[in-house]
Amino acid sequence: MATIKDVSELAGVSQATVSRVINGTSRVSHDKKLKVEKAVKELAYKPNSIAQALAFSRTGSVGIMVPELGGPFYSGILHNIEEHLRRFGYHVVVSAGSNTESSQKESIEFLLSRRVDALIVHAQNISDDYLISLEESGTPVVLINRFIPEMRSSCITIDNELGGKIATQYLLKMGHKDIVCITGPLDKSDARGRLQGYRNALFDAGLEYDEVLVSEAAFTEESGASAMKKILRRKCHFTAVFASNDHMALGAFEALAEHGYSVPEQVSLIGFDDILFARYLTPKLTTMNFPIEQMSLEAVQLVIQKLGNKKGEVNFKLLPSLVVRNSVKDLLTTL
Repeated sequence: MATIKDVSELAGVSQATVSRVINGTSRVSHDKKLKVEKAVKELAYKPNSIAQALAFSRTGSVGIMVPELGGPFYSGILHNIEEHLRRFGYHVVVSAGSNTESSQKESIEFLLSRRVDALIVHAQNISDDYLISLEESGTPVVLINRFIPEMRSSCITIDNELGGKIATQYLLKMGHKDIVCITGPLDKSDARGRLQGYRNALFDAGLEYDEVLVSEAAFTEESGASAMKKILRRKCHFTAVFASNDHMALGAFEALAEHGYSVPEQVSLIGFDDILFARYLTPKLTTMNFPIEQMSLEAVQLVIQKLGNKKGEVNFKLLPSLVVRNSVKDLLTTL
């Protein structure tokens, strides 16, 4: 296997000159550059990737921090980001930060200790100030599913407010007026956005927002079931439920069945995210599609831009879309 010394001897230049040509770290005369390139080709010389990484202070890796590794939502994000990054020659280092600020910070510090070239972060628990300071320190950072005004050129989000509005408007279109909303934890921006979309749809339809029909949960099946049972204990009238993610929709579905309510014959149900199991429930779940693959692609495109290897368009705000299945009853055609 040819070495950098072999190249320098064949080209008749110093090893330092060969290094400068290969790494592009400084200007070299056109004549010497041609000699080096000819020698590299003739010897089929392949630069040492580790040495190149050190020369550029690059490791060829991108750190990804998500709250958890399990579940279809986060596993989908990780799979898609890894697949897209690999096309650009990067490998991923993944850390799960749980759902506390301290553990998410620890995960980010771990990734930085591995000398990753950039970070892609899905974190709702870390303060804006910490993430802003991280970017200001010189680390290329991309936030997914979160918006910070000071980092607007580093955030890839979806329009959660629009998604909540579309879901609620669909229920209204199907004749439902008394609609329960099971929200995610309202300290998270995506949960607040989806609730606001629900409120906007009611307002546009001339209906009053009723807190009795709203119950906060934690984006899990167990919390969705608990929130649904809380609504049932309130003895309020409703014909439909908008759950702010599919896991909570499944929990609500189970709680309704436990109390003798059938979906969609007695209560209609709509979720958010369109994760894999939504299409295999009975009835199949009507939901809002979260464009995970597109978000992953946009995040990778933005990281590559920040690393200076590629220019291109980035869509910073993605649009969710309605996926109609069988869990919503049309009251207007059954009256």
